[in-house]
Amino acid sequence: MRRQTINYNDPKVREEVLIRQRKGIWTPEQISSFAKHFKLKPGICLLDAGCGFGYILRAYGPYCIPCGMLVGFDIETKLLKTARTKATGEKLGQFSHFVTGDVHKLPFVNNSFNISIAHVLLCHLKQPERALDEIIRVTRRGGCVAIFDNAIADIGGGWSNFLRPTIKQKVSNYELRLRTMRGRKILGKGDFRVGCYIAYWMEKRGLKNVDIRCNEKVYWIAPPYKSPTQKIEYHKLKERLIEPYDTTTEEFKDSVKCMRKGGMDDLSIRKAIRRGREHHKIYHNAFRRGTLSYAASSGQFWCTWGFKP
Repeated sequence: MRRQTINYNDPKVREEVLIRQRKGIWTPEQISSFAKHFKLKPGICLLDAGCGFGYILRAYGPYCIPCGMLVGFDIETKLLKTARTKATGEKLGQFSHFVTGDVHKLPFVNNSFNISIAHVLLCHLKQPERALDEIIRVTRRGGCVAIFDNAIADIGGGWSNFLRPTIKQKVSNYELRLRTMRGRKILGKGDFRVGCYIAYWMEKRGLKNVDIRCNEKVYWIAPPYKSPTQKIEYHKLKERLIEPYDTTTEEFKDSVKCMRKGGMDDLSIRKAIRRGREHHKIYHNAFRRGTLSYAASSGQFWCTWGFKP
């Protein structure tokens, strides 16, 4: 098998990955259900905070038009440029506005939006509660605040027919994940458990009718990989397996820093790296032999929403 490197720093690759992540989390049925829970209707004002490529604006914007106003907000102007192009391509351009700035200090007056949504935003912030305060501030009384984010509290569910870790290995993997996430938080790189706290934060700030839903999407592959969904998942898996286990990248070095800051000693880190390399080899060889057949997993991603009194 020819080995090649996928450059995730390439803007086009990054765009594709981000769009995949967001489109793959929620089913169309859940999006429709959320629109009802959020009380979306034509003519209301929607804020997509930390919009990136504008996934939320494009997913829920159609429920707010005609006569509605859609605002995409992000700190990266390049992302906003792409978001504007995509919104125009989906006939939302005339209703959309894009603003750049810091989510910790939103440039909008109090009570500006009927619905304010943040999707995969708070988990990247050093001060997520401060950002939530701003999102609530710019939401109108009676309006909805909805936060979609990671809620990784444990290892999660999943199985495969090619990797069978022992209980000891599972415990070790669990510790690795928890310490890495702890290190990320200490270093100010965000917290992938932030979704677990949102409901409490909303209640503490006086929001009413706070509720939560988790994503129901299960990612799976099984031969003969013929359905449209299977073809997509198989292709994504193939990309990951072709990618070499490279410990020299900045991303990998950053992960090691998080492990160390989270309390892992050098011996434990070396063991984790060796185990990761072994697992990658098992995946890669199974794929090359054609014995990589069955796998299923689900993410831990929640939507929490409440209404401003």
